[in-house]
Amino acid sequence: MLVEQASGFDTNAVRHVLEAAGGHTTPASTARRNLLSDREIEVLRRISLGESNKEAARVMQISPSTVRTHVESIFRKLECSTRAAATLKALTLGLI
Repeated sequence: MLVEQASGFDTNAVRHVLEAAGGHTTPASTARRNLLSDREIEVLRRISLGESNKEAARVMQISPSTVRTHVESIFRKLECSTRAAATLKALTLGLI
């Protein structure tokens, strides 16, 4: 397998490259996808575009306080404290 032949390289980096190139999905990538709920991913996509909680709530037809709860959960799960950091981490993990 290519991962085993890539000695000297970071194993996770090799797996990510292989996945991006259409390789097999690993349990780790499945776990990453399950890190956030579908609703949290939707909220994260909206806030990553610069929408406020109120704007995201209006589009998603939920209350702004529900959006705030999702944002807090996203921050906790991604171990981030800002929208920009959460967006960057989600992009890095392939969540959005």
